[in-house]
Amino acid sequence: MKFKTPLITLLVGIVLFGTILGVNLGLNRDEPEQDNAAPVATVPLETASATPTPTPTPTIGDGSGPAATDGTVTYAGSVDGGGSSLAIVVNDGKALAYVCDGRVVEAWLNGTMANGLISLTGAAGSLNGTYGNGKVTGDVTAGAKQWHFTVGVVQPPAGAYRSAQGLRDKLDASWVVLPDGSQVGVDRTDGSPGPAQAFDLASNSITVNGTTVPIARAEP
Repeated sequence: MKFKTPLITLLVGIVLFGTILGVNLGLNRDEPEQDNAAPVATVPLETASATPTPTPTPTIGDGSGPAATDGTVTYAGSVDGGGSSLAIVVNDGKALAYVCDGRVVEAWLNGTMANGLISLTGAAGSLNGTYGNGKVTGDVTAGAKQWHFTVGVVQPPAGAYRSAQGLRDKLDASWVVLPDGSQVGVDRTDGSPGPAQAFDLASNSITVNGTTVPIARAEP
């Protein structure tokens, strides 16, 4: 009969369609399910290294500055304005200073110099200040006079000097020897202060009325 050929064609098409559908369903079952959400990039966490807390830098003058010096260190120079000369000597936290104007005003001072601070007193004056980086800065008084100063570390023969104690009836004088070797001092031998005569830096002595008087370098 003539209708068999179309029928066979239809049946073949149905079988073929079913086969293709079955293959597609099998492939879909084999594929993993995908999340519809947008993928999130995973960033590896870096191991944070602990940042050490920095040690505060000592501030000159707040009491946390440089410790007391080992060995003797001398500072010397002129006060601001040049109206007087000053020498400071320190060793192991103990300090002394001599300040004078080379005519009538002078003062010997003693005290401490440690932790960035210096504080000295004496019968005729006082000195207070700070130190660090090879310099001392502060204010010094002698009698009714007061000066601001900044003096640096110096090398011998610069420093503070005084006539030998046992011979002060012959000569009672004190000096600041400045870095350039010049001397500024006060002589009180006769009870009336005046400029001191320069002494011999090579021998640390001076001759007074035929008597050789030793001159001692002052240290704490």
